[in-house]
Parts: sequence; structure tokens; C-alpha cells
Amino acid sequence: MMRSVALTCLLSATSLLLAQPKPSSPQPSTASATRPMPVPPTTVAADAPVVTVHGLCPAGPSGTPAKKEDCTTVLTRSQFESFIASINVTNQTYTPAAQRNLASGYINVMALAEAAEEAGVDKDPRFQEIMKVARNRSLADAYHRYLQEKYGNPSQQEIEQYYKDNLARFDQVKIERILIPRVNPKRPQDRPGEFEKRARQVADAIRERAAHGEDISALQAEAYKELALQTMPPQTDLPPNYKIAQTGAQQDVNALKPGEVTKVEVELSGFTIYKLKSRNTLTVDQARNQIVKELSEKNIDHALKAATGGIKADFNEEFFNPKMPFMANPRVLPGSVPTGHTGTQMVLPPSQSSQTPAAPK
Repeated sequence: MMRSVALTCLLSATSLLLAQPKPSSPQPSTASATRPMPVPPTTVAADAPVVTVHGLCPAGPSGTPAKKEDCTTVLTRSQFESFIASINVTNQTYTPAAQRNLASGYINVMALAEAAEEAGVDKDPRFQEIMKVARNRSLADAYHRYLQEKYGNPSQQEIEQYYKDNLARFDQVKIERILIPRVNPKRPQDRPGEFEKRARQVADAIRERAAHGEDISALQAEAYKELALQTMPPQTDLPPNYKIAQTGAQQDVNALKPGEVTKVEVELSGFTIYKLKSRNTLTVDQARNQIVKELSEKNIDHALKAATGGIKADFNEEFFNPKMPFMANPRVLPGSVPTGHTGTQMVLPPSQSSQTPAAPK
């Protein structure tokens, strides 16, 4: 029994045994990525031993030598690959050095498991409780991996339908921005409103010239010079698909055609003018990786919510939060949540549920 337990224990301690090895090559982050398998030398057959442990008796009572030193436990290449695949939850490729480190750790765990079995540790009730927790945790992890494999490769029909239903998500928008501050950062002591008024006048004039096609960067530099701003102007080119904080300004940008500019937007950061450089829509093939990732995440999230959404729990706050003062009516109705708590309901023994606790003497 303990030998089969060794693997379960090792699954929970894999990160310690591996000492956090780094992947030998970058792996894609999408859920569609297949779990990489270590590539052994082609000269090693699937049934050839890759780890032979002397002094460790195989699992099971049959055929056990009288002397422990005569015991031999063998792992074939196929068995070792299956073992690595079962614990490779981070989708990484293990280097030969990492595989050796893993094998050494596994041998150590098997040796300790055998010693624990001889000492009767497997009969300890505490161990039985640990195994219940380990089993549930391993099942939960395995279910996550099952969902990743199930939804990691959507069909072409699913990909095309998702593309049609979410076409706006695949727009590639490039915009430029002129930003003129409303307050001179080098002279905040200036009379309130005076600099802001001048800045607005400059912004209005700059906006008209931007609408007629003048260079955005040159216009911003000119505005800073005219306002005697001694700070470095920000970059006018914004990252692709830049999300504007002000909802109204974002709507104005969404309504632009390439080459057009917005009105002068009054934002907390200053007076801003946005120009749409280009708007392109990715093809379904160009957007494939993004679609696969989003579809996979959506389906996995739906499956997880379906599995956990119907589960509800009541927590006895007298036990879990003994410092919380008792209320006159300690019963919490379904759907209501006490201040400072999330989704919990107070549960008291029946003898107390309808009574007000007596004042301390």
C-alpha cells in the first residue's frame, strides 16, 4: 500500500524535488499547447530500464527476498515517461539533468515510504486523513488538466463561429495622442485657471491643425514650447488597442475614420486630442491563437462554475471568528452577508439560534 502512496506524496512535493528547474525552451501559454514529453535517446527502447534501484523491494508481498539488500526495483523508459507526464502540470520540457534530479527524488520518497510502512505509519489515523486530502487535491488537479485537454483544441467550426460572434475583438487600432497638461508641473503655484486657460487655447489651435494632417509629434512639441513647459512631452504613439480611461473619449475614438481626430477631450491628465492612424481587422487565421485561448478559457471557466456553482457552505462564525461580537439576532437570512464577510452564513446550535445571548457577568 505504502509504495502506491509514494507517488501521491511525490505529486504534492514535486516542486521541492525538482528544485524549480527552468524549462529548456519557452512554451506557449495558451491552453491549446500540448503537454511536452521528454525526448529520450532513440537508442533506449520503451521497455528498457532507465532507473534500477538496489536495496528497495518492489511493491507487493509476493516474491520479496529474505534480505533487503537483494531487492531490486526497476523503472522502464515507458514507466518513467508516464510518471513525468503525470506530474508535468506546468507544461515544461525537462532537461536530462532535471529528469535525473526527479528520479533521485522519487527514489528517496520510495525508500522513506518503505520505511514508513515497516514502522506501521500507514495504520496511523492521521495518515489516513492526509491521504483523503491528497486524493481530493490530486483529483481536483487532474480535473483541471482534463478540462485543459478537452477544450484546448476547439474545432474549426467553433473557431469560425467565435470569430463571427466577436468580430470587434479582433480589431487592430492604432492611435496617436497629443497631451497638453492643464497645470504647469514646474510652476504649480501659478494663479489657478490662468495656465489652464492658455493651455486650452493652444489645444484648440493645435487640434485644427491636426485635423488638417499636420504631424502629431511636431504639434505637441510646438505646444509645449509655446506654453514654456520644461518637461519632456510624452510619446504620441500609443500601444495598439490602447484603452482610454475616459469612456466618452473612447467612444469618440471608436467613431473616427483613419486620419480623423477627436475634439479636444478634457481629461484629468490634461487636454487631449486623439488621431486614428489605422483600423484593421485580423483574419480568422491571424486571430486563431487568440481565439483558441479565449475559447478554451471560456469553456474551462464554464465547466468549473458548473461544478462548483451549486455548492454552498454555512460557516459557524462563533467557531471561525470568535472575536466577532454577538448580535441581538445572530441568525443570518439566506442571501444576506454580514459586513466584512463574503458569502458566509452564521450557524449556531439550535438552543441558541432563537435566543439573545445573555450579557456577560
